[in-house]
Amino acid sequence: MRLTTLIQDLPVKKIQGNAEIEIRSITQNSKEVKPGSLFVCIPGFIADGHDYIPEALARGAKALIVEREIPLNSDIATILVPDSRRALALAANRYYDFPSRKMKLIGITGTNGKTTVAYMLKAILEENRKKVGLLTTAENIIDNRITSSKMTTMESHDLQKAFSKMAACETEYAIIEVSSHSLSLSRVEGCDFDLAIFTNISDEHLEIHENFANYLESKKKLFLALNNSKKDAYSKKGIINIDEEQSHVFLDCLETGALTYGIKQKAMFSARNVVLNLKETRFRAVTPPRGEMDIILNMAGTYNIYNALAAIAAAVSEGVPLDIIAAAFRKFPGAPGRYKILDYGQPYTIVVDFAHNFHGLENILKTLRLFARNRVITIFGHGGERDNRVRKKMGQVVGQYSDYSIITADNPRSEDPADISKEIESGMREVQNVNYSIILDRVEAIDHALQIAQEKDIVLIAGKGPEKEQVYHDRIVYHNDEEVVHQILQKRNKE
Repeated sequence: MRLTTLIQDLPVKKIQGNAEIEIRSITQNSKEVKPGSLFVCIPGFIADGHDYIPEALARGAKALIVEREIPLNSDIATILVPDSRRALALAANRYYDFPSRKMKLIGITGTNGKTTVAYMLKAILEENRKKVGLLTTAENIIDNRITSSKMTTMESHDLQKAFSKMAACETEYAIIEVSSHSLSLSRVEGCDFDLAIFTNISDEHLEIHENFANYLESKKKLFLALNNSKKDAYSKKGIINIDEEQSHVFLDCLETGALTYGIKQKAMFSARNVVLNLKETRFRAVTPPRGEMDIILNMAGTYNIYNALAAIAAAVSEGVPLDIIAAAFRKFPGAPGRYKILDYGQPYTIVVDFAHNFHGLENILKTLRLFARNRVITIFGHGGERDNRVRKKMGQVVGQYSDYSIITADNPRSEDPADISKEIESGMREVQNVNYSIILDRVEAIDHALQIAQEKDIVLIAGKGPEKEQVYHDRIVYHNDEEVVHQILQKRNKE
């Protein structure tokens, strides 16, 4: 594609050199540059892409997008823009021929629940014989091929490339988790969404957003994107949890249709006759104008009713019959690493869950407390290089709802796990009659919990869910909570 065509959507400040050249690829990673590439220089949080221009040129880059003027001794094509992140997204969108316009695109945003809603909706649409692509925190699925996920929402170039692959194999629906980071960093700029779903919001991720107001504004961008669609605006919907205090922010910014769901406030989609136990949830879903249906979820928790209502609202808006929706839920095994009960014949219950912030921990621990016939034992930690203000809250929540807690490592990254544990411990100490220990080795922490677990206890292993690695400052080691549990119990059964 000619560079002049590629940059026609960009707010260009200045063009230097020949813009009529052919571009063979786009990248923001200098190590991925090939002869004929357009290299987009992005000022990052750790490194600045402008510093890698010499490497990009040595690898064969034929053009640059920059945010500041760069003195070069060559006549290489250079495009000066005010925001190179946004420029990368828009250029990649055009390079791959606007792939999100060739399928129905569903974006899900919220502090918690994104992955579960995505998998619920995938199950429903596939039950309705639709071909579905999925891009989530847990994994990515394109043309039924599963690959690991490195982040909640891909960088913009990778995202458009993934959409292009979906379009090439005639995918009908693409479902993606849209993180606040991706919205504030323009990763989904130019994506043509058909449905936008808001699950919930809590005081999180301020390591990026600095304050709650900025965090909220970033989430709102997904719904503003619905207003700028190139598709039929009439068919677009914002789907919003009306029970959330900030729901009006999302409703007020919509110029398209809106659907609400909830349990407490008056909502278009709601649940009644709720019956919960440790392994199952049953409720009557009210879905005007279609009527009502009985839903059986193979998981517990009021928060999962909210997740189900979000998926139901989206499915109904897409014309999926109620019997298809109910059938999909009966078969739904759950999302990877979310509320997964491990049964190896032990006399106590083990639950693995991705809950990694105080809001998610409170949701699942409140649920487990409802069914606890003995103690609740919780193993948890907090990721390094994340908003450390929430660590005290996590300690308070886990200390309040657990009988015994073990603070351990959860991807400490460049931070000292001991320092993270102390910040969590400060919250623990504010809880009366709290009982806890600190075991920084996660395998040892799980082993200790299973060693002291008694009949009818519930052991919650929280934070990592389906993850298969533990990230330290100097190494990455293989680790999966479910596999660790299996190995420990298998070894004990042989002894």
